[in-house]
Amino acid sequence: MSCLPEGQHEWEATFGRDDIGRPVPPRYHHLILVDLVENPDADAARLLESRLAELERRHTYGPDGLLTTLGWGPTWWDQYTEHTALIGVPSKMSRWEDPVLETPHAIFHLATDHPEILESAGDVLFGDDGVGQHLKVREIRTGFVGAGLASDALPHLDIPRSAPLLFGFHSVLRGNQAPEESLRIPSGPLAGGTTQHVSRIELDVDRWHARNRDEQAALLYAPTVSAAEAETLNDDAPSDYASYEQTVREHGIVGHAQAAARARVDNVPVINRRDFATVDDGKPGTHFISLQRELRDFNNTRAIMNAADGTGYHRSVGARRRNGINAFFDVTRRATFGIPPRESRAYPHLRS
Repeated sequence: MSCLPEGQHEWEATFGRDDIGRPVPPRYHHLILVDLVENPDADAARLLESRLAELERRHTYGPDGLLTTLGWGPTWWDQYTEHTALIGVPSKMSRWEDPVLETPHAIFHLATDHPEILESAGDVLFGDDGVGQHLKVREIRTGFVGAGLASDALPHLDIPRSAPLLFGFHSVLRGNQAPEESLRIPSGPLAGGTTQHVSRIELDVDRWHARNRDEQAALLYAPTVSAAEAETLNDDAPSDYASYEQTVREHGIVGHAQAAARARVDNVPVINRRDFATVDDGKPGTHFISLQRELRDFNNTRAIMNAADGTGYHRSVGARRRNGINAFFDVTRRATFGIPPRESRAYPHLRS
């Protein structure tokens, strides 16, 4: 355990690379949302830490074994610690969405290339001698990211076998992720950790895949990017965001990546995405996980991604019409968390 990184969120050094250098995250994921059933104490903290440490002894740190984070929501910080208002509650991020705003006490994110490890990890945490006396599972969300998995999940759609996600393209590249070191909070109760935003997003995959690949690339990246060009992106997908206004005026289309990239600082993104695809409850979608030093970094990025200004540059662009992927997704749930460093992950800053 001593060789594990300080930050629970520090995963990327363990990722592989595909044949053109794109990061390859773990293929299978579980999000376990939990609530407290009774007030924890020092013994409860030791038990929770022992279960997490047991997982780290059993499994290699990385996709071939297991990667984990444990984050704590606003209710935890406000009710059980001295650090009230440390983590802001979730909120709506656009005028057309109406998500359930959730405040579970905590969330586990478990990720691996081997689905059987996820099942055994759940048993270690919540089985006999586990943490169920203090933490009750509210919901388990499942999903995947990786070549072939999207097309296997929705075989009636023409999703390329190379695509890791349901929209049929790679979206996580080295240059469109905030560097992990920039996520680390430098001081305060979460020093060495980071913040996390978790959304459940439903995707209109049938209507999306009714469009041809070049139309998809225009909306997902920029109208100047073809599907063939999108397939070769390996380092970044900024899609020339400095020319955003001119491109919208010329083409009457807002590209999602082009719009979102305007939130960068000195051309460096401020959020790091750990999202994965899902067909939970038979509803194709995404469990969107964003890590950032401050939650306002996510809020700002999402506001800019909405591209509400697009309609001012071309009359054919609306809030969702011809505006990135806005017309093809609906956010149904949102939650926010603080992820402490590894050494204080079990009931962090519990008030004595």
